[in-house]
Amino acid sequence: MAIGGRKSWLMLAMALAAITLAAAGCKTSPDEGKPKVKPEPTGPHASLLRLFPEAGDVTDWKAAGEVKIYGPVASPTESIEAVESDIPAGAALLKGYGYVKSATRKYTRGAQGAETVTVRVFEMKGPQDAFGIFSISSAGTQFPMVGLAARMSSSSLAFTKGSDFVTIDYTGANDPTPVLMEFARYAADQIASPGYRPAILESFPLGSQPGERYYLHSFQTLQALPFVPKGDPATMARMLSLTPETDVAIMGYTTEKPGVLNYLFVIHYANDEEAQAAFKAYEGYLMNSTNPAEHNIAVAPPIQAYLAGTFNAEENSVNDQLAKLLAGLGG
Repeated sequence: MAIGGRKSWLMLAMALAAITLAAAGCKTSPDEGKPKVKPEPTGPHASLLRLFPEAGDVTDWKAAGEVKIYGPVASPTESIEAVESDIPAGAALLKGYGYVKSATRKYTRGAQGAETVTVRVFEMKGPQDAFGIFSISSAGTQFPMVGLAARMSSSSLAFTKGSDFVTIDYTGANDPTPVLMEFARYAADQIASPGYRPAILESFPLGSQPGERYYLHSFQTLQALPFVPKGDPATMARMLSLTPETDVAIMGYTTEKPGVLNYLFVIHYANDEEAQAAFKAYEGYLMNSTNPAEHNIAVAPPIQAYLAGTFNAEENSVNDQLAKLLAGLGG
């Protein structure tokens, strides 16, 4: 009995040891079950790269290649291509806003890439210029709540936040809205700074039309706006004497004529003397113009370093938004 009892106790001890070892082998590691942390991009282009979603960040979309980096000039040692190779028609406009660099990536979904999304991120020298390029380049009749300001059409969405201007373009047969919003929200969430609108916009009367608020510096950009009368662009450019440091703001207001807007403008020069000189030169240019549309422009005498007017004097006469603008400039 004693021998049999010792044998039973030995077998029981071995069984308990086996159970203990098995239990130890099944223990969950401290990191098991926790969501994987997405590695933060590093290197000189990290601020751009972090705005692009990876696998799992957006629904069912896969990246079609790596992010491509662009700059004002090509730099092979830094893997930077000239921005003209990405958007030939828009490169000059970008450079008028203190363009620093940008990045582009395409995404696909469905059989043989039936749907595609192209995301572009433009880093500007500051929030004012990011808003400026957004104000000139975005299009659409919808204004979703993304970033500081956003605008969406039937196939694209653009927004500005911090010092970044972001565009998302969709091609495919499905409803583009949820796709555009998903990519836009992801990118916006990665930008910490909300940014701000140029201070010169605060001088305008309330009630301007969404999508009709512009901020720029160069005459080249001003000339590109279709509602700005310009009978002799070369002479007009000399008279206004805009520089990269000049602030120009334009806002459109509804009038009694359907589809016709009253556009007010303000130009902030470096000092009072420059504003006075531009006023005399531009007023003389308008008086000698043979373009009927330029005879409908009204320019007020400068208020300190601000030159203001309306491109539609006839339409402005109804509500006289220009008088309200001048009162705002006068403090």
